[in-house]
Amino acid sequence: MLSELQLVLEPARRELVRAFVREASLAEGVPVSVASLIADDTAQVWLVLCTLGSGRDRARIALVCSHREVRTTILLHGHSRFSNVAASLAGDIRRDAGISCREHGIDGWEVSLHRSLTGNAEPPPSAAEAPLSTPAVPAAARDYVIDLPQRSDAAAIARCFLEVYGHHYVHSEVFSTHRYWDKVESGELVPAVARDGQGEVIGHVALEREPGALVAERGEAVVLSAYRGHHLLERMTARLSEEAPKHGLHGIYAEPLTIHTFSQRNDERAGMPVCAVLLGANPESFRPKGVACPTAGQRQSYLRTFRFVQKPAARTIYAPAPYREMLLKLYTSLGAAVSVAAPTAAAASESRTGIKVNDRGYGVVNFERIGPNVAIELSQALRDVRGLGASSVQLSAPIGDPGLPLLTDAARGLGFFFCGLGPAFADGTDTFLLQLLSEPLDTRKLQLFTDLTKELVAFIDLDRAATAQKVRDATSSRSSRANSTG
Repeated sequence: MLSELQLVLEPARRELVRAFVREASLAEGVPVSVASLIADDTAQVWLVLCTLGSGRDRARIALVCSHREVRTTILLHGHSRFSNVAASLAGDIRRDAGISCREHGIDGWEVSLHRSLTGNAEPPPSAAEAPLSTPAVPAAARDYVIDLPQRSDAAAIARCFLEVYGHHYVHSEVFSTHRYWDKVESGELVPAVARDGQGEVIGHVALEREPGALVAERGEAVVLSAYRGHHLLERMTARLSEEAPKHGLHGIYAEPLTIHTFSQRNDERAGMPVCAVLLGANPESFRPKGVACPTAGQRQSYLRTFRFVQKPAARTIYAPAPYREMLLKLYTSLGAAVSVAAPTAAAASESRTGIKVNDRGYGVVNFERIGPNVAIELSQALRDVRGLGASSVQLSAPIGDPGLPLLTDAARGLGFFFCGLGPAFADGTDTFLLQLLSEPLDTRKLQLFTDLTKELVAFIDLDRAATAQKVRDATSSRSSRANSTG
């Protein structure tokens, strides 16, 4: 038989816990003396667990009785808070009581107490359980190791994300050990982990690669808060930079937040300079849990940082005049030699375009090649992505396409302004990026670390104001013509 009770993990509930366990045991025919002992054991464990909880945790207490023993089980949510539960309970329970602890899923612990009904010694814990004699991890054990994870690390990786981001992390596959490892085996993810002196996973970074892509995003990055400040993120990034060429990659990129500079500092130390600024890429709510948000009231913005993992070939670009100097500065920071081609007519007879909009209101208009009718094609593509709910729109095109200046002129007339570069993003060739916002966004709220980043954002602000003025002038001109003909 099984009896259950669910309640908030609070010290004031101790007597309720004791009474529940005792009465449930007696109802199952457990002798009074044993029922009282298992009830006292459970109440004592309850108090210890209350000191580890957050004050809002709920726990489930279950009592099971067999012909050999009576057992109470306390199920808890919050792996990180209760991971040292065995050490916390040591010495608080009678030595004649059977007690064991084990992980329960990826975000929980299970504490079991048992009393024999046959007079025999307590049953040994199963192989999956950790007895209370498990030593606590020494606080000074800080011999960090960076290596590649094994399948058995998947649950520990999930727990790291749960502690830092909660259950709403955008890459949900990290919470499913099977889905996560399937991506590793398929090559979609190339991960690295950081371990403490006991071999426990305390950090994770992965290269996320689309099929056939020659660049991969350094994402799914997390370091437990207790272990920050030891350059683990850049050490994992450095390990992935060694792994990337083995997978045929030209470079790796990251998209750090602009609500703090922690990730930006790590990217700077990892040799990943900024190459683009992605304004309004996600809703305001997309941020780590418990992190203050200086950009409240507007969509979240990100930077894009990049690092070549192989020596880049020299580039020839068709740089639009308003952006030539900034583009050359970005290429210099990336360590890529570049020459600017003389303006010429569009080489393609017609454009080839694609659009997409994600469920977070971010749209992309991609010109794979640029034809002479680009202004009409861009206007239609913009209407389409807005119709699909895009609040922010990125325009992407090959920087080596002779039609790029023509596309840029048309885009600026619609209000698009500078975004940056996508090095090797199009089958190894570079893309030029513009962007458009349909909601207010104040870049003064962004938290920026490097001088180059601050210079790039200031340049974007000026270009944004200039293109907005072009739209106003064009609107005014059309209105004047309409009035004169009316």
